[in-house]
Amino acid sequence: MHYPIGLLFDLLASSSALPWNITVHFKSFPEKDLLHCPSKDAIEAHFMSCMKEADALKHKSQVINEMQKKDHKQLWMGLQNDRFDQFWAINRKLMEYPAEENGFRYIPFRIYQTTTERPFIQKLFRPVAADGQLHTLGDLLKEVCPSAVAPED
Repeated sequence: MHYPIGLLFDLLASSSALPWNITVHFKSFPEKDLLHCPSKDAIEAHFMSCMKEADALKHKSQVINEMQKKDHKQLWMGLQNDRFDQFWAINRKLMEYPAEENGFRYIPFRIYQTTTERPFIQKLFRPVAADGQLHTLGDLLKEVCPSAVAPED
């Protein structure tokens, strides 16, 4: 299983001082333990795939499909080059929704866990309850991982 860098930090080095020094090996690494990345283009393709998956959950893929190739490139280049304004100019479109829709269809999420046979939990979660109340992060955790939430008094 390949975990996101933030999760690895939480699991392995949260008591370390920041910034966390990382050594990246491009050759002579344990390929049975680490995913070999053939190119920067492969990383960009994976990033865009994740963005498309999230947009499918939130907007039925309407936003990402209406973007042009240059918008996809700007989103990626803004992230890659740590240029928040460049990234946000495009990403904000993915974070907005029409007022009449009262929120996203589903909230994309993934909860990683190290104590079970399932490396992560991922399922559809609506941001608004049937009665119109907005769900919170606590509601999500109670539904998908009840053992992680302290009982209410």
